[in-house]
Amino acid sequence: MKKPHILKVNFSDKENNLIVTALAKKNIYVTQSACLISQLGTPEIPTAEVNLIVLKLTLGHSPKVNEAHITQVKRQFVHIPIIIVTDIPCHDEVYQAPSRANIIDIRPLLPISFVAMSIARELKSQRNKLLYKQVNSQLENTQYRLDAIVKHTEDGIALVHQGLYHSSNEAYKRIFKIPLEENIINLPVLEFNSLTHPADGQHSAKKQLNTSLEALPNETVLSVLIQTRENESFVTTIYKTHCVVNELMCTQIIIHNPSAWSNIDKGFTDLRTFDHETGLYNKRFTLESIDKTLHSPKPFGTLAVILIENFRHIREQHTLDYIGLIIHSAAKVIKASFLDTDIIARYGDALFTVYSDQLNLTDFSTRCEHALNQVNNTLFGDETQYMNLSLSIGVSFIGERTLSTGQLLNQADKACDKASQLGGGQIYVYDSVVTPLAIIDNEDTHTKIIRSAIQEDRLQSLYQPIVDLSEDSIENYAVLLRIIDKDRSHIPPDNFILTAERAGLIDQLDLWVLINTIKQIKEASQRGIKRRFFINLSHLTYHNDTFIESLVKEIAAYNIDPSLLVFQLNYSAVKTDPIRLKNFTSVLKDECGCQIAFDQIGFSHVTSPVLKEYSVDYLKIDGTFSQNLLHNKGSQQTIENIIKLARHHQIKTIAKSVEDANTLALLWNLGIDAVQGYFLQKPSDNMRFDFDLNN
Repeated sequence: MKKPHILKVNFSDKENNLIVTALAKKNIYVTQSACLISQLGTPEIPTAEVNLIVLKLTLGHSPKVNEAHITQVKRQFVHIPIIIVTDIPCHDEVYQAPSRANIIDIRPLLPISFVAMSIARELKSQRNKLLYKQVNSQLENTQYRLDAIVKHTEDGIALVHQGLYHSSNEAYKRIFKIPLEENIINLPVLEFNSLTHPADGQHSAKKQLNTSLEALPNETVLSVLIQTRENESFVTTIYKTHCVVNELMCTQIIIHNPSAWSNIDKGFTDLRTFDHETGLYNKRFTLESIDKTLHSPKPFGTLAVILIENFRHIREQHTLDYIGLIIHSAAKVIKASFLDTDIIARYGDALFTVYSDQLNLTDFSTRCEHALNQVNNTLFGDETQYMNLSLSIGVSFIGERTLSTGQLLNQADKACDKASQLGGGQIYVYDSVVTPLAIIDNEDTHTKIIRSAIQEDRLQSLYQPIVDLSEDSIENYAVLLRIIDKDRSHIPPDNFILTAERAGLIDQLDLWVLINTIKQIKEASQRGIKRRFFINLSHLTYHNDTFIESLVKEIAAYNIDPSLLVFQLNYSAVKTDPIRLKNFTSVLKDECGCQIAFDQIGFSHVTSPVLKEYSVDYLKIDGTFSQNLLHNKGSQQTIENIIKLARHHQIKTIAKSVEDANTLALLWNLGIDAVQGYFLQKPSDNMRFDFDLNN
C-alpha cells in the first residue's frame, strides 16, 4: 500500500523537524512535504497526493487572517481532513471557518508527541476506512456473483424455512413445472413431503411429491428420481445443506436440471460481445445491433457516443486498479440513465456508446442530459482520492438517408468531437435534417478536398427561407455553405466543417461566406429588396481578429445596412468561452451594427442575465424539438418556456426543422415568431420564396 502523504502548512523549519522526529519515534512511515499558505495552488505543491493537512495558526496573525487561512486550505482540499496546530487559546471564534466539517483535531504544538498521536490516529482511521471499503466491495462483488449465478443458472435453487419457501429461482420452478408467475414465497413446500410442516389450507388438496427434505442427507450429492407437479419423472442429482439467511436458519436445495440444454434458446450469445471490465456490451455487439436495425423494414434508432474528457491525463496519474474503478463506476452511472432495453457498450478505452431502438430523439437526448448531469454530480474514486468527471456526448439518429452503420457512427463521433471542442460537459446533436448526408471518412482526403475547393472556387451558398409569421417587409434567409465536388454534387457542412477547423481552414470558409453574403445584400438592395441573412460562425472565429477587420472593411466597401447580417453563435459558448464570446459579440453589435442569434437553444437552460449581457436579437430553437413537437409534451413545454422568456426581453424566436403543416400550426399557437424547414422550402441556390404566403 502506498505511503500516506502529509502536507504541513505554515510551519517553520524547526517545527517541521520536530514533527518529522516525533513521527519517526512512533514508527509512522509517511511522505511529508511543507509549504507556506501563499504557495498553495502552485504546481510545486503535490495536491493530488495529499492524505492529511496539518495547518499552523499563530498569535501573530489576527483572527480574520487565521480564518482566511483555514478557508483557503479547505477550498484547495475540499475532502481532505485537517489537523490544526495552534498556540492560540482554543475559542471557536478564533479558528472557526465557514465550515468545520473536515477539521478533525486542534492541538497545541507542544508536547509534539500529542500532534504525532493525532496524525497517527487519523492515518489509522483512513487505513481502516480503506480496508473496510475493500472488504465491503469484495462482499458486494461476491454477493453480485452469487445472485447472478442463482438467477441465470439452469439448476434449480430454493431456500426453505420451517417448511415454507423463503426464495427460489425460475429454474427451480421450471424443473417442477410450477408456473413462473405463481408466487410460492411463504407457501408450504409441496414438491417434497414434510414430516414437520404438512401442507394446509388451499394447498392441502395438492399431491405431495417426492420424499421429505428431512430424509435427505445433508451436504451430500445424491442421485434421485424427481417427480414434477404434472407427474412427469426424471433422474437427476440433488444437494441439500443448511445455511443462515437474514438471521433465519434455512435449508438450501440445489437440483440439477438434466434437460437444461433443451431449454436454451438456440440463438446463442457470443461471449466475445461483452466488455469484461465493465459488464457492458462491446463495440462488436453495437455494430451488429445497428446492422440488424438497418436491415429491418422500418429502421428506427438513436445512437450516442459518450467520451470521458481528459482521460489520458487521468490514466497517466493513477494505477490500473484505480482506473478500472473509475471506468466501472462511470459505466454504472451512465447505464442507470437509460432504458434496460437500450444497448450500452464500452466502445473504447474511455468511450461508450448507447443505442436505443425505443426512444425518439428528444427523449433519448433528455436521457443523455440526465447521464451528463449525473456524472457531473458524482465523485468517482475511493478514499485515497476522489475526482470529478466530465462527459462529451454526440448524438445521431437513423433517418431516411442513413445507409450504413459506419455512417451513423461517423455522425455521432463527429458530434462528440464537436461537443469536446466546444469545451466538453455538453451534448451535440448531429443535424441531418436540413442537409443530405455523405460521409467522407479519411481526414487527409477531406482536407485536400477543402483546399482544392477553396483554390478552384468550388464553394457555393444555399439559402433556406426563414418566414417571420408577423413581419413581411424583410426577406430572411439562412445561409448554408456547400462544397461542390468534382462530380458537381454537394458536400454538406457537417461533413467538412470539423476537418476545416482542425486543419486551420475554417477562417477562409467563414470569410468566403461573409463576402458572398454581403454581395447578395448589396445586389438585393439595388433591386429594392431588403434581405436579412443568418450566417453560422465557427467558435474558432471568436479568436480571429482579422475576421472583424474584414467585416468592417467589407461593410464599408459595399455600403450595406449591417443590421441585415445576423451571426448565429452556438449557445454552448456562453458556458465554454464566455469572456471571448462577450468581447466578440460586443464588437459585432456595438461597432459593426450587426445582429446576434443564439443557435441550438433548448438543451441548456437559457437565463435572463445571459440574454441581457449579450444583447441577443434572435433565439433559434434546435430542430430536435420541432421534429417531435406533435407527440411530445416535453418539447412543447420547452418551446413555450423559451418563447415566454424571449418575449420578456423582446427577442424573436425561430423554430428550425419544421417539416409539416401540423407542426407549423402548433408552433403558431405557441407564439413562435418565425419558422425554417423543409415544409417551407429545401435549401436552394436561388432566393425566390414568396414571403407573402405568411399573410
